[in-house]
Amino acid sequence: MKDKFVEKLTTFANKLAMNRYIGAIRDAFASTIPITIVAAFFLLVNNVFLQPETGLLRNIPGHELMFEIGTQAYNGTLGILGLLVTFLIGYRLAKSLGADGALESIVAVACYITVVPNAVSVLTTSGKTVTTTAVLTQTYTSASAMLLGIIAALVGTKLLVTLSNIDKIKIKMPDTVPPAIAKSFNSLVPSFLVISIFASFEVILRHMTGLTVPEVVVRVLQAPLVGGFQTLPGILFYVFLSTLVFVFGIHGAYVFGAISGPILLTSLQQNIDAVNAGHVAPNIVTQPFLDAYIYMGGGGTMICLIIALFIGSRRKDERLIASIGGLPTLFNISEPLMFGLPIVFNPIYAIPFVITPMVGTVIAYTATALELVSPTYILIPWVTPPILSGYLATAGDWRAPLMQVVIIAVGVVIYLPFVLASNRAASEENKM
Repeated sequence: MKDKFVEKLTTFANKLAMNRYIGAIRDAFASTIPITIVAAFFLLVNNVFLQPETGLLRNIPGHELMFEIGTQAYNGTLGILGLLVTFLIGYRLAKSLGADGALESIVAVACYITVVPNAVSVLTTSGKTVTTTAVLTQTYTSASAMLLGIIAALVGTKLLVTLSNIDKIKIKMPDTVPPAIAKSFNSLVPSFLVISIFASFEVILRHMTGLTVPEVVVRVLQAPLVGGFQTLPGILFYVFLSTLVFVFGIHGAYVFGAISGPILLTSLQQNIDAVNAGHVAPNIVTQPFLDAYIYMGGGGTMICLIIALFIGSRRKDERLIASIGGLPTLFNISEPLMFGLPIVFNPIYAIPFVITPMVGTVIAYTATALELVSPTYILIPWVTPPILSGYLATAGDWRAPLMQVVIIAVGVVIYLPFVLASNRAASEENKM
């Protein structure tokens, strides 16, 4: 049964791998591995050692300067990852379609920029709100809104290559004109048409609905999540949806934070007030509940995948990425694996990536409801390592870290068959 499952999954993965669009996304993320690993290092140092309130080295001389260095490094890596991936997808897809790739990748980024807001409202010290135009925030340059960049790159590049093959709309230049310049003029009209289509779509949608393109995406995803956080079906649906969007390059914590944050922090405060008054904490689900039990190692309970890779992976590339990404994962920083393995648009690892947190949710919710472990009522930093996080979030209940070990063990068992499928897929790909 297990071998048949692995065989079917491998066949499915190989079919998807042959798809030029999936291949362009996969190769684009592979190209970003160096900067995601660099970013993870600075993210780890800043949040664990140099964070102003809780950093372990926050009192050493010069820590502010080192923190600024880490921030600038993050801004130049993960801070612009969405733009970089959009560019690379345009380049890879254009190459697979027989085009040069340089212009197509530039147009892909231009298409993405045309569908995101370019105005920012800033509250000045005098209390006035000033709107600044022609501004891009990290909300739209980082991985937060990456799905839009992926769509823009795929659609924009395909449109440009298709239109560029129509001779009637090419601007012919004399033979004496250098080839690079002649090619640019040949693509002038197709580029104009593609960018105009994207810009028109953004303006028409905004005027018809009053919403920007990213806001429409957020509204569609967030609408089903209002209410139900303290029920098992409700929190399961939240974990499912917020994890699933990671697979498509959307940062789930950012997209759903506006809804989940206030609700989960309110439930945490209610638990704190109840415990301080000598009563039992009334809520099972709080922000520390998710941080301690569901997001161990980052999204997808990534620490389980790290262990599963070391146990079952025979692929040198996966084991190398696991070795490099292992340390950040201990502090719930999962970017090296998210974009390096990758998880994003990976048909093999996407399945356990979504399933594992849901299983962990069922275990943690049930155990807390049955009073096998204490409810969480201590707010912990999100970089607190697994095992320690459960102990601290429950104010010292030794059963909480024990349950974390159980969740991790179950998660490793869930991930292992897919690690084996990845082994087989790589083996068959090398034979081809």
